[in-house]
Amino acid sequence: MLNEDNLQAIVNTFAKYNVQIQVNGMQIVAINGRPADFDATAFMQDQLIEMICKVLSNQLIHQVWVNEQTKK
Repeated sequence: MLNEDNLQAIVNTFAKYNVQIQVNGMQIVAINGRPADFDATAFMQDQLIEMICKVLSNQLIHQVWVNEQTKK
């Protein structure tokens, strides 16, 4: 299980890659400005990192689709 120090380390590391993660205590409430709702205490550190990466992947897929639709 994660604690606040572990979560902050994850947030700081993603920030180095220009990924902004907003937290409220142990709750992730936004990723790159988009709403999220993850209880960090429910994840192991590697699992949470993978979940954040999946959210980022979905955001990128959505943005590519939006960009393609606006070109038509």
